[in-house]
Amino acid sequence: MKMNWWMVSLVMAAVIVGQTPAASAHMRDYLVNEGYYTAKKGEVEFELHTDYNMPEPDQDSTHNIKQQYELEYGLTNHLQLAYYEVATWNRQNDFQRDSLKVETKYRFVESGEWPVDLALYAEYKNPNGRDETASDEMEGKLILAKNFGRWSAVFNWVMERKIGEHESWQMEYTAGGGYIVNPKLRFNLEVKETLGDVHEFGIRRKAHELQLIPSIGFNPTANSRVLIGPAIGLTHATDDLQIKSIVSVEF
Repeated sequence: MKMNWWMVSLVMAAVIVGQTPAASAHMRDYLVNEGYYTAKKGEVEFELHTDYNMPEPDQDSTHNIKQQYELEYGLTNHLQLAYYEVATWNRQNDFQRDSLKVETKYRFVESGEWPVDLALYAEYKNPNGRDETASDEMEGKLILAKNFGRWSAVFNWVMERKIGEHESWQMEYTAGGGYIVNPKLRFNLEVKETLGDVHEFGIRRKAHELQLIPSIGFNPTANSRVLIGPAIGLTHATDDLQIKSIVSVEF
């Protein structure tokens, strides 16, 4: 069973969307940027992330799919915990478990109280199970955001490194803006770029990955949102094309 696993996951998400009662938390706004908002105390949000990766679009043997299943919980109105499971699929095998992640995010004040909304994010990633702790990774993000009426802007500064190895922090950034057409529809444009470590730090170097990501977000129900769009590779080091989607459901 190969592609069927992916279709079943989407059907399950659609069923949840149709049956879950409305909630008041703020759903995800962007495909690659971590947003400022957190789930409110006691609230739960489910997210299904799907990336259809096409390193060479004209050669379907190179295509693969990655899915991330995420549960977020509001520990307080400003502190959120989350657990992720990640699975992958390619032409040679069925879906396989890729990794697990544990994340926490803290926002300091309510949106608009400071000149720029500020939040901190920390993540632990275990790619290969408890027997291979040398591969475990940690990631931190500084999240800056601002709303201007119907317009919004966001910036993430990202630092990542393996826990069990003496290596430099790897750095990247994501940035984006969005426009709210109405309460059920928004358009976004985002960029994501790797910057290397402290020894090769720089913008738009040939070995770095750079993507441009336009997207559309719509709310099928009051408690759900779907984000979808292409991630277009702008350097030779980047996959030519990804189709990215996130289905968010509030409980």
